[in-house]
Amino acid sequence: MSGTTSASTSSATSAFHVTNGQIIAPNGQPFVAAGVDVIEGNQPSASTLRSDFPGINFVRLAIYDFASPATLSAYVDQLTSAGIVVELEDHSTSNGSNAGGSSGTIFTGQQLTTELNWYSSIASAFASNPYVWFGTNNEPSETDASGSQNPAALSTWQQQTYDAIRGAGNANPVMIEINGGSTPSSFAQGYTQSVYAGMTNIIGDVHYYGWITGYSTDQAAVSGNLAADIAQTQQTISSADGTLPIIIGEYGNSTSGTTIDPNANQVITAVQQSGYGNVAWSWGQGGPGDGLTASDGSSLTAYGQQIAAGIAATAASAASAPATVATPPATVATAAPTPSANDMTLLAGATGSIADAFGNTWTIVNGAAEINGQAAGYSSGVAELAYVNGSVWQENGTNLWWQWTGTSWDSNGGTATSPLPAAAPAPTPVVTASANDSMVLAGSAATITDASGNTWSITGSGQVAVNGVADTTTANVTELAYVNNEVWQENANNLWWGKTSPAAAWSPQAGTGASPLPAPITLSTGAAGNTVSQSQVSVVATSGDHMLFLSGSADIVSLSGGSDTITDTGQRNTYILPAAGKGSDTFTNDILATGDTLDLKAALAATDWNGAASTLANYVTLAGSATGTVLSVAPTSGGTGVAIATIDGTSNATLSDWLSHLIT
Repeated sequence: MSGTTSASTSSATSAFHVTNGQIIAPNGQPFVAAGVDVIEGNQPSASTLRSDFPGINFVRLAIYDFASPATLSAYVDQLTSAGIVVELEDHSTSNGSNAGGSSGTIFTGQQLTTELNWYSSIASAFASNPYVWFGTNNEPSETDASGSQNPAALSTWQQQTYDAIRGAGNANPVMIEINGGSTPSSFAQGYTQSVYAGMTNIIGDVHYYGWITGYSTDQAAVSGNLAADIAQTQQTISSADGTLPIIIGEYGNSTSGTTIDPNANQVITAVQQSGYGNVAWSWGQGGPGDGLTASDGSSLTAYGQQIAAGIAATAASAASAPATVATPPATVATAAPTPSANDMTLLAGATGSIADAFGNTWTIVNGAAEINGQAAGYSSGVAELAYVNGSVWQENGTNLWWQWTGTSWDSNGGTATSPLPAAAPAPTPVVTASANDSMVLAGSAATITDASGNTWSITGSGQVAVNGVADTTTANVTELAYVNNEVWQENANNLWWGKTSPAAAWSPQAGTGASPLPAPITLSTGAAGNTVSQSQVSVVATSGDHMLFLSGSADIVSLSGGSDTITDTGQRNTYILPAAGKGSDTFTNDILATGDTLDLKAALAATDWNGAASTLANYVTLAGSATGTVLSVAPTSGGTGVAIATIDGTSNATLSDWLSHLIT
């Protein structure tokens, strides 16, 4: 670790521990990781690693299949007996790609349980071996189950992993994956600091590849960017042990794993000269990018030799270092220039500019390219500037391109080949199907989306519609349901039919009286509260008085008779109100603000209303109360209304304002 040294030393212990930005080895000396990533199943022996990479002290073992402790133990024991730390880390993803790069979604449900059980099992199995560390899920997704970017939920996931390891009685270091992008401010952005504040013996795991700096080949810019990324991480996250130590857990010569990055040498130099522990990706032949070994399997590639030299240099530095604990710098003194994003373009006549890795500003003025407000060599008729892989390009009106050499535009007569990548094909839309057991009642504007992206609804004439087209084989439909990837319809005779796709036939042919939905939750009668926290469920109130506390969403609640009091902290719930004189319901909060709906079909069926929207106001009226709004229904046109519901928290309501929340 870079920084100044203090006058104190750390006493030897039997384990690795963290203190204010430093990792201290069992011998009491600062520990700086120098190693390689190894993929489970392609595991070189300890003797091979030590022969190829003299001084190696760290292996980050990428595991894709939740390998059991029994499967891992022989290899782990072999490495740790040789004095090599082994970090065990899950590299699986929710979508099965196992590709890292924040793919898929944050683990939930059984997938989360499986992962946590695995971490608990390996933490328990290796609790007595201080050379076995752990890492949270590799390059994790920040997308939650709803499809939203949610770094706070990622912090919760990492907390759960940490708790599983510590709960198994293992106090060894845990490496926390730090996400980041092309700007230092993106590193650990949105992470919840309080989640990590109580953790002990944790280390930040930062990954660094050429794309992060827009493939800049300027060494100062690449090194400065890395320093700023780490500084941002340490300023955002700290633990119970103070400043977060950092290990660069992945870096290499290729972002894609196939082609070599133009700034591969700058990235490797920046990492190896940073003073922070680092682990190169990865043992094997690569694709061929990031391949440490040659095709013959017995020698190192040029990239592998660079990594070996860096590991040897770290080992030599550790051997000659005094027995003192270094204090990391609080901040980076000089921030590197922040260049524009790779492949950024600027058209003639547009405002704005392009910034290169050297801090220069590029514009187009009167058809000429300018750098920092001065003519950039000779140019004329410039139609576009582009910033590609650290280089500035200009295109003229005849669609020819020239590259800036640092002092002038290249003199090759221009090229008709654009340096910009070909336009990517339009992405395939991601279908977000409705939740299992979703329900839609007749009269509601809500819809159901199946796994193929088809939209199902109920028309005003009581037919099922698919993607807006009515299915004329259906009639008198009162409800739709989505259960286990199948769409079901119920008619007025309480019979159900289901199908798995729009082209399939409704089944069974004669319908079934058995609902595909889970059995309704029945509310008990009396003053005691009923609590419902489930979502997509039916709730039925028997006769009598009820008190209901509802926190679920998309529930359908049938209220029947008596005086009911409902407190709803969920959203998009539907309440079926009884006829006038059959009961009165009080909602203690503004349920309309959270998208709830009131179903008045039963209440209006008990009147002589003919169903015409123009006369609805003669039957349904709203009036203010001391706490909100009272909804009343009159049995005859213009008759005296009878209160059937009071919604607290609402005011100045008109019937037209409420129509989108009423099913009539």
